[in-house]
Amino acid sequence: MRSTKYGTFAVHLMLSPIVYRMSYPRHPNAVVIKPPTQTISPLIRFGRYTALGLGILWGAIRLRQISEYHADIREWEHEKAVAKAADDAQRKKWLSREEMRYLMKVVDLPFEEGVAQFGVSDLYRED
Repeated sequence: MRSTKYGTFAVHLMLSPIVYRMSYPRHPNAVVIKPPTQTISPLIRFGRYTALGLGILWGAIRLRQISEYHADIREWEHEKAVAKAADDAQRKKWLSREEMRYLMKVVDLPFEEGVAQFGVSDLYRED
């Protein structure tokens, strides 16, 4: 056996197929849970699987109900967002229009000439 930096005994323990266990007695208060020695009643087993199946079925039905409800909510929120975006676009156009009128007034340009020079004829087009 070779000697390494761990020492010969440590290498022997690492390479040995034998598992070394500590030899101390079990604590007197240790709880040892042993599997039941009896088989479970078929009626109880049937009841468990029936409850599991009914729970899965109820979950699937409930998921469908909640999905439909939230689809309606998402549709309503989308309509609300589209209306808000249209309102914001209209407000932005109105503010830009007012800002351009103010700039034309400050620069002392006639309205038609200012619209042509600034290239903002799309702001003053009626939709």
